[in-house]
Amino acid sequence: MSMIALLICFVFVAFLFSRDRELRQMSSPALWIPLTWFVILGTRPLSAWFGNREIDSADAFLEGSPLDRYTLVALIVLGMIVVARRRPEWYRVLGSNIWFVAFIGYCAISIVWSDFPFVSFKRWVREAGNVIMVLVILSEEDPGRATRAMLARFAYLVIPLSVVFIRFFPAIGTYYSSDISSDISSMAYSGITLHKNMLGSIMYICGVYLLWELLYMRGGKEGRGGDAAVMTLLLMLAGYLMVLSSSSTSLLCVVLGGGILLAMKLSCLRRQSRHLGVYTIAAALGMLGLFSAHGVLEAITAAVGRDLTFTGRTELWNDVLDVSINPLLGTGYQSFWLGSRADDLWERYLFLPRQAHNGYLETYLNGGLLGLFLLLAVMVSVGSRLKEELEDGNRFAILLFTFWITALFYNFTESRFGGPHLIWIMLSLAALYQPSRYRSLDAAGP
Repeated sequence: MSMIALLICFVFVAFLFSRDRELRQMSSPALWIPLTWFVILGTRPLSAWFGNREIDSADAFLEGSPLDRYTLVALIVLGMIVVARRRPEWYRVLGSNIWFVAFIGYCAISIVWSDFPFVSFKRWVREAGNVIMVLVILSEEDPGRATRAMLARFAYLVIPLSVVFIRFFPAIGTYYSSDISSDISSMAYSGITLHKNMLGSIMYICGVYLLWELLYMRGGKEGRGGDAAVMTLLLMLAGYLMVLSSSSTSLLCVVLGGGILLAMKLSCLRRQSRHLGVYTIAAALGMLGLFSAHGVLEAITAAVGRDLTFTGRTELWNDVLDVSINPLLGTGYQSFWLGSRADDLWERYLFLPRQAHNGYLETYLNGGLLGLFLLLAVMVSVGSRLKEELEDGNRFAILLFTFWITALFYNFTESRFGGPHLIWIMLSLAALYQPSRYRSLDAAGP
């Protein structure tokens, strides 16, 4: 029965890929390079399909897998060849967000003071690979349509396969894991990924994209052939997988993203984007008020099945803040969870933390206050640049804006700034996107 279900799943995926040759065309063969990168980073490394799921020692992270390393390097080289042949306007593209370039550059410089400089260097190369993949997308004739085609195929692949793996291949799609707030192991659902949080993360990406498709891309060919029904089915399955993975953060961010997308359909609300800075400050003050007001935060966390510790995260935050680091410079690029620091924390937590479960805190641990400042500058610059396109109904900018807002909230309970994370790749795309150069998806949707 399991093999029949897998065969049906592959036939369904192949059908969706085939029909999208007309609906959402891959604008060039080169676009398969970033799509492959997207799938590998979003699901599980190639080595994980042939080896053990879990790594039981922090030292195991120091060496990494040769198969994964050579695969990603090959994709980076192919991406560099594509970008070099297209001869993009380097200064214009990279100079469009100097804060983003400064943040990536600072990450490279921070390798110098890492306790594990070679490991940091290898991880930064992967970070540079993210930028290369973004440049491949941006060097397409229409980056909006290219991104749309990629996200559609990614959703077609990961959503059905995750359902099949969980229901029919539990050795692949499920595992026993200890929660952050508990030392008791229980069944967890990972689908096509390695971890339930990863599953929630890619379902968040798919959920926001599918909502955007349903709300903004329903004209022309897209309105025929039951495409809306297919997208609705995939959205429902993504919601099911988010619930199954116990990813309240992903589910809440998708709901928030849906609210933003609906609001941007109204021209009167799009015009309010000129006051984005004021609203952002008000939202930040509102968040502080929630944390300060007695009883309000308890009610909200209880409503989503969580507690005031955010499922044990606050205890972890306190522990990592107690670790002695350079407050200005941090430990070096992606170095905090290596060596003795990770060993000490792994002894305290049965679930073996590999991130701080807060993107802002994670950035501080690795890059210090200087790195955190540069990250916040990147986020501010992204919002400032995108708001100029919202009033005109730029559909692709609306998608990137939705990812930007929801990612800011997502990183309160998960670490998705920098590194091999799809959310960070989408933010990098938003940071380097130049809407004035493109026209196809810039106009308001039907």
